Amino acid sequence: MTSTTQSLLTDSVHVNGVDIAYVDKGEGDPVVLLHGFPDSHYLWRHQIDPLVEAGHRVIVPDQRGFGESSKPQDVESYDMRTLVNDIVGLTQHLGISRAHLVGHDWGAAIAWMYAFLMPRRVDHLAVFSVGHPGVFATPTIEQRKASWYMLFYQFPGVSEELLRRNGWRLFKEIIGSDGDHRRYPRELAKPGALTAALNWYRANRSPESELRVERNFPPVLAPTLGVWSTGDQALLEEGMTGSQKFVKGPWRYERVEDAGHWIPLDQPALTTDLLRGFLGSMRSAAAPSRRRRL
Repeated sequence: MTSTTQSLLTDSVHVNGVDIAYVDKGEGDPVVLLHGFPDSHYLWRHQIDPLVEAGHRVIVPDQRGFGESSKPQDVESYDMRTLVNDIVGLTQHLGISRAHLVGHDWGAAIAWMYAFLMPRRVDHLAVFSVGHPGVFATPTIEQRKASWYMLFYQFPGVSEELLRRNGWRLFKEIIGSDGDHRRYPRELAKPGALTAALNWYRANRSPESELRVERNFPPVLAPTLGVWSTGDQALLEEGMTGSQKFVKGPWRYERVEDAGHWIPLDQPALTTDLLRGFLGSMRSAAAPSRRRRL
């Protein structure tokens, strides 16, 4: 696979009806890093090599709809169980029966669901920004206000047109200066990319999907690290702190200051340190919560 300054990809595989591009680097206990909207494997560029150096095999896919992976245009291709099965198929292809699972944004949502549906396949779980779906199933009015953009993304064709108009002006206003904000419009301008990315919201955060959301979730058995940042404008702290009641295994919460929604980019060294410490810890007991500031 062609490599660029913005790609670390090493291979791709056809699983679950789509082609998934991915990074596979290092040896040792496997760690799967899952990105969200509107990212790709490149979100985790600051963590990959340090985790490899710490003795891990690091697998980082472009999830379907993003990066160099397939971009189906139908909404139904992005329901949560399908997305989870992409990761199951990828890990099975790589001969991995059990892994540490790390997710940010939509990647965290996938990681949560993977962990409670297939507990034997998860060693440790680390989730950034997005709490357990059981909390988000009944959001407060404050959370609904913060995530207003999810409703805007629900209108096929209309959302795409308005986000692209005037040099992606509205999209840039929504994203602001967070994340890889200069890179996102270029990636989303690729054929089919914007619709594919928005379909994650249309399949899983539409008013209709909220009516269908499961209320009874199996407990998460894996040791779990939840990380939220004080500068997150889209997700409230209650979403992460409220997740503890869904975790039967050891629970640890980290409140990060001086970071927006994209914690792995805003605080890369801290993110790496948290992961390196957590993935080798919490074998028998929960660590205390702490506030973190660099």
